[in-house]
Formats: sequence, C-alpha cells, structure tokens
Amino acid sequence: MLSIIVTFYDETAYLRTALRSVRNQGVSDLELIVVNDNPDIFDRDAMARLTEGFDARVIHHTENRGLSAARNTGIAAANGTLIGFLDADDYFTPGGLAAQYDYAQQTSADITHAACFLGAEGSVHSKVLHRDASLHMQQRVVKGRMASQEAQFIVSSWSSLYRTEFLADNDLWFDPEQHKFEDRLFVLNTVTAARSVAYLGRAVRVWRRRANSISSARTTPQTHLLQVQLLEKCMDHIRAQSLPRRFEKRELFNCVSRLIWDMDILAPLAGGDPEYEEMGARIAALLGEDSFGQDIFKDPMVAATSRVGMKTRHGIISRTDFFALHKAWRTGDFTAAQEMMEARKPEAAPLAASDHPQKRLVLHIGLHKTGTTFMQHHLLHHRDALKRQSVLVPKTGFDAPRAGRSGALSGHQGLVRGLREGDDTLWRAFHDEVAASPARTVVISAENFSFPTEPDRDVLIACLFERLGNWASIDVVASLRAPAAYIEAFYAEWVVSAHPSGARSLPETLVDHGARLTDMPTMFTPFENASGRTVLLQDFDALLNGGVGLWAGFCKLAGLPEDLGEQDLPRYATPDRDSVQLMQLLNTTIASRGRRQTLMDTYFAAPPACAQRLSLASPQTRLELIDQFETQSHDFARARGYAPDLEAMRAAILAEDWHPAQSIPMSHLHALLDVGAQVAGDAAPTAENTAHPTKDVGALQGIPKAAPRSNRYSFTIRPRPWLVRLLDRVFNR
Repeated sequence: MLSIIVTFYDETAYLRTALRSVRNQGVSDLELIVVNDNPDIFDRDAMARLTEGFDARVIHHTENRGLSAARNTGIAAANGTLIGFLDADDYFTPGGLAAQYDYAQQTSADITHAACFLGAEGSVHSKVLHRDASLHMQQRVVKGRMASQEAQFIVSSWSSLYRTEFLADNDLWFDPEQHKFEDRLFVLNTVTAARSVAYLGRAVRVWRRRANSISSARTTPQTHLLQVQLLEKCMDHIRAQSLPRRFEKRELFNCVSRLIWDMDILAPLAGGDPEYEEMGARIAALLGEDSFGQDIFKDPMVAATSRVGMKTRHGIISRTDFFALHKAWRTGDFTAAQEMMEARKPEAAPLAASDHPQKRLVLHIGLHKTGTTFMQHHLLHHRDALKRQSVLVPKTGFDAPRAGRSGALSGHQGLVRGLREGDDTLWRAFHDEVAASPARTVVISAENFSFPTEPDRDVLIACLFERLGNWASIDVVASLRAPAAYIEAFYAEWVVSAHPSGARSLPETLVDHGARLTDMPTMFTPFENASGRTVLLQDFDALLNGGVGLWAGFCKLAGLPEDLGEQDLPRYATPDRDSVQLMQLLNTTIASRGRRQTLMDTYFAAPPACAQRLSLASPQTRLELIDQFETQSHDFARARGYAPDLEAMRAAILAEDWHPAQSIPMSHLHALLDVGAQVAGDAAPTAENTAHPTKDVGALQGIPKAAPRSNRYSFTIRPRPWLVRLLDRVFNR
C-alpha cells in the first residue's frame, strides 16, 4: 500500500485538484490521508464537504501546529509500506505518481525520487525545476551511504517516496520547530541515513507557485528567524556526520548561496535593526572558520547548482565576490557585504523622463471593468475637440482598436509595455509629443497602470513616475465599482483575453488576489506618495445607473472640459459566465496563447445570446468580499470620493435568484465548435503573429515597438483531435 499525506490549512480552492490528481493515478492499493491543521476554521463537517467523493481519511488536529507537525501526524497514522507527501495546493501529473510508485516497488529503495515541474505564478503552465533538470533526470538506483552525492541537493520531501520501515528504523520525523522551511532539514536527515536512493528520471508533480504562498510571500523578521534556524540545523547535521569533507563544503556553499541570493536579510542586518542583532551573530557563528578555495567550483554538485557568474536580480556575483561576501558574512561585517551587493546590482535602464513644469498631467489608472474602455473611446473620439481646449490626449503609446470583442481598446497600453520591458523608445516619443504641444493638460489612460496583482508593483509604480518626470501637478483618477462585481469582472477579463492566469478558477484567483483587490489603501497609497496628491475616485455604478453618465463624471473628476457630450460609443461588456467557463477550458487545454486569442476573438466577434446573466461567485463569496472591502477600504475610499451603500449591495445579493452553473448551453458549445472549425484551417498562429494583432499608434507613426516578452514553458496539457470529445466529457450536454 502507498500512503499519500496531504496537509491542509486553508487551501480550499486547490484541495480537490490535489486529491483528484492522486485518485486519478489508478493506484488501487492507495491510502489517502488529509491532515487538517486548521480546526478553528474548518471543522469536521467542512472537511467532509471538501473531501467528499475521494475516500480520504481525514485526521483533525485540535489546534494549528504547523506543517511539520501535520506531516508527522500523517506519518504516524500511515499504514502503507511507502509514504509520500503532497501539499494541498500542488498536484500530480497524469500517471506520474503511479510511475514513481511502480519504480519504488521494483527497486525497494529507501528513497525514490522524482523530479517536479515548477508552475509559473498564476498559470497552469510549468517547467522542470532547474535543480532537478541539472541533477536528477537520469533513471538509476544508487546504493551505499551518500553514494548518490546529488541526493544532498534534492529540493523537497514531497518529491520522494519513502519506505515506511526506513523512516521508522532511523526515527526520521519532521522538526516541529520548523513550521515553515521544514523540507531541507528533513531531506538531509533522510538522505544521510539512506542506504539506497532511486531516481525515476522524470517529473511527476507540479509545485504550484502562487501569490501568498511560502515561496512567494514577503519576508518578515519571523520568517528570517526560521530561515536562519534552518541553516544552523542543516550545517550542524552535516558536520555531525562521518562523511568526507566535500559534503560539508557543499552544504556550506549552499548556505552562503542562500544568504546571498534567497533570503533578502542583508539590508536589515547592515542597517542595525535591533530585531536582527542576534540573527547576525548566529549567522557569523554558523558559517564558522571554514573558507573556500577555487577548487570548490570544480565540485560537480556545486557546478550544477551554483549561481556564481550568472545574471540574477542581484546582478552578477563573481567568484572573487563570492569569497569576499562569505568572509564578510562570517566576520559579521554586514555593512561591507551590503555595499558590495549594492555595487553589483544591475544598472537601471536609462530614463526617458523629461520635465513639463508648466503642464498638468491626468493619470487615469483605470481599474478593470470600471468603464475605462468607454472613457478611452471618448478620449479618442473627442481628441481634436479637447486639443482645441488645450487638452492633449497623446497618440504615442495609444493602442488602436483591434478586432474581436466589441469595443476592445486598451488606451496607452504601449507606455505600459515600454515600462515593463525597460524600453524607453515610446517614452521618449511621448515626452517629445508633450513638449511639442501647447496644451496645458495632458491625459493618459490605461488599465494596467494600476499593476493590481504584480508582486513588485511598488517598484513598477516608482519606475512609472520616474519616466513621467516632473509636472506642475499630477492628478491620479480612477473609478470604483461594487467590490464583488469588480473582482469577478477582473477575473473574467483575464480568462477571455487569453491571459496565462485565465486557466485558473475564480476561487483560486480569490485565494491569491481577493484580499489585495479589496484593499484600496494598498492599491492607491503608492500613487499618492509618488504624486504628492490625494487620489480622486468616483462611483462607476452610481454614474451608470441614474447619474450624470460615465463620460460626464470622468470629465468632472479629471477637471476636463464638460461641454463634450457622451456619445454612443462601443462598450466593452463582460461576457456571460457560460462563455467565461468555456474560455477557461481553452486556456487550460491550448498551449499557444496566440491560438487561444484567435479563437476567443473570433468567438466574441458574434457571441451567442445569453438567456440569463448570473454571477460566477456564490452569494456567500460576494458577501465576504464586501465585508473585506468594508474592513480594509471603506473609510479610505469615502474620503476620496467613493462612498457606496454597502447594505444595499448586500440586500441585492441576498434577493437574487442565484444558482451555480450546472451545464454549458448548447448554443455556446456550437458557437465554439464553429469557431474551432474556422480557425483550424488556418496556419497555427503564434503569440507574436495572431490573426488580430494589437496595433500601436506610435508604431504606425514609425516609432519602433518594444519587443514582446517570451513565454517559455515546457509542460502543458495539449488537446487532441480538437475540442469535441473533450467538451463532451467535461460538460453535461
């Protein structure tokens, strides 16, 4: 029997995918154990609902005890002769676990390792983890204590199956003091005790990187303390083993590498933060008196895993730098280490900033699905009239309409692209156009100026204002709408625009981004700090329903002439939920973003009629989002012009005749199949060569456009003789 232990804290959006990936392996003698480490939130009934249909044995902690303790609970309860682990937000590939299990039975190895895919954040696409690709892709069995030298560099416990008898005989458990970053120590404990290690030589599970996970969350002093403690325990363990010195040297090299590239702890150490004083002393002590010579780089394990001499976000650290940094760390000279790291940082791209001290800038950071496209159509329509009244809507960087969904327009998206890619061509052209114009007010508008889900959005906003330069004043304006409707529409826009995150479900998206998208202080404070002025907000719903209208409201908010009437211009409506679910399927099954985009553009050029428009999210979910907004943002938004009636929102939701989606209408299926037939006859489009490319007005004027970013992933699910049989299986017809 194989026992798979799944530890659960709050991964409700992912758990069933994880469980299904285990059950779909076809392993008959499999025991599935779920350890509930969050009993205060998820009681027995809640866990029964979450695990219904999977024949899982659920074990409940009486209190939250951490990931290590949860895995230990699973080990103690397991009945299998082999034990494996799976995080609740990860999953096995089809047949992957079964192949690893078969190989473990064939070899009877103490540890049977399989490589893993690393998922791109917010996407279903993945690539083989670099360390696995470098060290662990050859199928073989290695016998003898540490005869498999690369076992020291296995990334995580969940990449291996363990003989239960081996764990018991060596009293191997997870360290409960390490309720985070527990894997490295467990790996060292097991590989140094093992007498045989088998390598499957292929990747069988997906490590899903996502916002708010341990691997992507921002660090705190408590996080750093756990990381320092882990380094100490790993070094102590290796030093206590009767192993050749090369193993200690490798672990020391790994330790210094973690300090340099991974932990982001140097700034508070060098800055004299009192919370870090003890940690600094501990780091110096754990590094000891050992030093490296040039021979360390001849070690095959170090050569396969070293980042020395490579381009990284910290710049290029040479061998000489590495030795000097190691010395500074172990002597406690963190100031010297910080100065060296600062000197190695990549130089910032040259700025195209130019001063316009006599002009006012209106920066419209149009949040998704708040009338932004409608405003941009009006700015385009009234451009000449606005120019006559000393208002410039720059042509540079303003994307032209494209075919596909009615009303599609993205405003000054070209400027956003140039910012993201460090290409100042369009920005220089933008400043030239502004300087040449006698207009006293300049308006730029793009949804993605807000960077709402970017983990490094503070850096992007800072770069944006650097490129904008100095003005007489900068007014940042935005519209807000009912928080639940905004977030659902935001998600739907990702799905129907072939965005890489569009393959994920709404619950998954809410786990990653729900709290951030209801947090208006976090959304807007960086803009206020950069502009030195309070953000100006307006109520999209009020303007649309009985107010003065979206365009008139925008002109008043932005201080633009108010005598230019609202026109019957295209609106960029959110598709119905049945179409959104169909497009989510396309995003999941079709690897080429270009082909997905072509299919979606063709589908939405003449979408099927929708009999009933209902929300994707349940009333309970939407009420929770309103509660989050009220707690985080209500007072902040009210002070800046957005004061919605939250009680009326709640009452409207409770009065709905809502039901979850049960099936996809035949009209939608037939429309998609018709579109598939049209597109199938064309040469397969690429991300750079779609049937309906976005045209940049600046490019039409002869201004080069920034090169598109590449999208390199080596693992994805690909469809076969197209979509008919797949749709038959997935949806009720």
